Amino acid sequence: MIRSDLHNHTYFSFDSQASMSDMIEAARKKGLSTMAFTDHHDIDFNYEGISGELDVLNYIKAIDEIRTGLTDDFNLLTGIEFGIEKHLHEPLRQLARRHAFDFIISSTHFAKGKDPYEPTYFDGLTRNEGYFSIFEDTLFNVQHFDDFDTLGHLDYVIRYWRRDDHKKYTYADFSDVLDAILTTLIRKDKALEVNTSGYVYKLDQPHPSYEVLKRYHQLGGELLTIGSDAHRPENVATSFDLVEKHLKDIGFKSYTQFQKRVPKQIGFN
Repeated sequence: MIRSDLHNHTYFSFDSQASMSDMIEAARKKGLSTMAFTDHHDIDFNYEGISGELDVLNYIKAIDEIRTGLTDDFNLLTGIEFGIEKHLHEPLRQLARRHAFDFIISSTHFAKGKDPYEPTYFDGLTRNEGYFSIFEDTLFNVQHFDDFDTLGHLDYVIRYWRRDDHKKYTYADFSDVLDAILTTLIRKDKALEVNTSGYVYKLDQPHPSYEVLKRYHQLGGELLTIGSDAHRPENVATSFDLVEKHLKDIGFKSYTQFQKRVPKQIGFN
């Protein structure tokens, strides 16, 4: 059983209203022993007047305060989700080294100055062109930025294709850029996130797809973090049992947990 959810959001993120205590209660009820809060720090995100920047100091203070009331059988990690862009590498590098985070997710939310969350992202682009733009920028970011622990929701862009129902893609469509991303992660000893929110978005797959996860395994990748990307208590640990079965079928033997930025492999039972 996967007992660690390393991607969760609270009211410190612009797109969540969840309290920390409610998220922890949900995690406990689902049998988890470890949870990371990883609220958004998206410096350039500003949609309809909503800022994506995180109040880092108060965020860390809130986690520290709620941690003092927890029993020893539950491990609460201080994490953060960086919205990576090419021109933000240095300020994010400085932030990562300034604070004692347990865990950092690197997520490419922007390509060519737009987030796929914005309705205009695909204007003038085909589906595959829009997908490739995110993959291309993701590759640049993993090649040139090192202050992170796992690559978040690699193919999350597919959530936001709106012109028809054909959101899914095949690995073969993007094999060159995807292989370059995966081999870079492996070479740098960085983890790949299995983000189960794809099931919340009714995609019948995590991010990235099982096809990409199979390729990661073929290339020798072993470091997998598991995260629900929950923004509400009811979505904590979404579809973990189903994902675990698929990962075992692919050939993975363990998943990865972090503490003070140090990885530890946890075997699937």
